[in-house]
Amino acid sequence: MDNTIFSKFNIYDQIGYLMVGSVGLMVLSLSFYLFGVIYIIPFFNLDNSLLWVIVAYLFGHVLQAISNIFVKENKVNFSDSEKEILERASAYFNVTKQTWGEVYSLCYMSSSAKDITGQVQSFNAYYSLYRGWMIVFGLNSISMLILSIIHWFSFSYLSLFILSVILTWLFYNRSKRFYNYSRGKTLQTFLLNITNK
Repeated sequence: MDNTIFSKFNIYDQIGYLMVGSVGLMVLSLSFYLFGVIYIIPFFNLDNSLLWVIVAYLFGHVLQAISNIFVKENKVNFSDSEKEILERASAYFNVTKQTWGEVYSLCYMSSSAKDITGQVQSFNAYYSLYRGWMIVFGLNSISMLILSIIHWFSFSYLSLFILSVILTWLFYNRSKRFYNYSRGKTLQTFLLNITNK
């Protein structure tokens, strides 16, 4: 296996799962505390830090799986300039019956394998990171709304709800931006690779 691809996968994707899971656990702990369920999640300390890292990593995978259900990538609508590159890709890969999305997936695999700058992988990892955080704060918004209703829209719970909604919206916009960066960089890298042959 190519060590360059493996190291990029480890650096970007795996730490991304850990970061999403860590933030998710903090938000979940806060929600449990506010609901009065204090003892379900143990407090973080040095004695259980390794366990927390493992749990955060696994929870990051769960949150990303949830985000895959709710967030669908746009692999249907491509701009005219993107379609021009995809047409060249169809000819390059000698495929004629695939959709634009399927041709784009071929471009992504080819670009990832030959991406010496690491931008395709890093933009994709940022997209995944922000998408995961969007799900964390989206789910937290529901919790904070329930708490706001239970406590008759008290200022503190309503503030937490509004903050969570704002963070959900901000992370949604960031994930959308980095998906577009990743898509553009994938097609540019593919075009550079076939042009330099």
